[in-house]
Amino acid sequence: MIRPKHLKKRVDGDYRLIAVSDIHGHLDRFQQLLKKINYSPSDYLVIIGDFVEKGDQVIETIHYVQQLDQNERTYVLAGNCEWALEALLSIPEIAEQIPKYLQRVSSNGCIRKVYEELHLYDGHETLLGVQKQIAAYLKDELKYISQLPTTLKFNDFLFVHAGIEPREDYEQCGLSSMLEMQHFLDLGHQLKETVVVGHLPTSNYKSNQIDNSVIIDHQKRIICIDGGTGVKPVSQLNALIIESKDQHIKITSDYVQSFPKYRVIKDFQANQKEIHKISFPDFEVKVLQKAKHFSLCEQIATKTQLHIKNEFLYQKNNRTYCLDDYTDCILNLKKNDIIKVIGIYGDYVYAIKDNQVGWLKLSLIEYKS
Repeated sequence: MIRPKHLKKRVDGDYRLIAVSDIHGHLDRFQQLLKKINYSPSDYLVIIGDFVEKGDQVIETIHYVQQLDQNERTYVLAGNCEWALEALLSIPEIAEQIPKYLQRVSSNGCIRKVYEELHLYDGHETLLGVQKQIAAYLKDELKYISQLPTTLKFNDFLFVHAGIEPREDYEQCGLSSMLEMQHFLDLGHQLKETVVVGHLPTSNYKSNQIDNSVIIDHQKRIICIDGGTGVKPVSQLNALIIESKDQHIKITSDYVQSFPKYRVIKDFQANQKEIHKISFPDFEVKVLQKAKHFSLCEQIATKTQLHIKNEFLYQKNNRTYCLDDYTDCILNLKKNDIIKVIGIYGDYVYAIKDNQVGWLKLSLIEYKS
């Protein structure tokens, strides 16, 4: 089982360190990111947990991470998904949770892949037998995961998946806190080091904008890098880059994002006074006025009124909800701007321009080859 384990590394002189979190089985995206930032084995590489589940290349990602971990300058930390994966496949008392996991949590991932490959859905095995068969299939991968450390103190930085409790003796924090803590940026910490975390997509901290870029808060000494890969429809995989040269620290970031690019063919000015956003966990809304394209709705939790594209509304148990994160932003555009298209909905496009998510008319763009 994964247990608290704390690593410390002190480096004198120049170095380059790259931190990535929450890859979630998206190996292609991870490799694309490493190529984009010119990763070299001479760099220090820190993977801050959650490289498993929620993606279609989980087993391949584990193997690739293991290869990277052969380099003494690579550090791989545990996240809550590694913790949950190992527990689900090693604790007999929770074998009964596997069907619920497959039904509600994971539409892909390595558990589902093995479950289907071994034809365990036909009911010939008990749930304990299902657990044992999947665990046996993933024996080597689980062995690797089980020995992962939980923190890395590297010079003046502390890397941990989710956060630490507000105490100076961080090594005494509970494992659940380090792997599952919510809203660490809001809670803060008592260390003199800068704490680097993943776990919570950075867009969750932004009240009126869907933007999963890295957050660097110098005052709180916290850096959040989870770009929402595998969790949010609008996501990216971030890399935090820390460079030390002549005792001067430079911190930058980069990312990859997989959306097709289009070119704007006409200027457009929205003149929008307010921008509203719906985000986790407040997705329930009430439709105030139904319209052809965008219906006027009220967010139940905040009483905020905004227009929501009809395709983003759905009903469950006689209640109305918005599909995941949403913004009513109308994008301001200039001819020849390049945008990334999230989706096309009739005559309207949901897109990204300069890290701002919003809407525009389809007639304003053309495909960029």
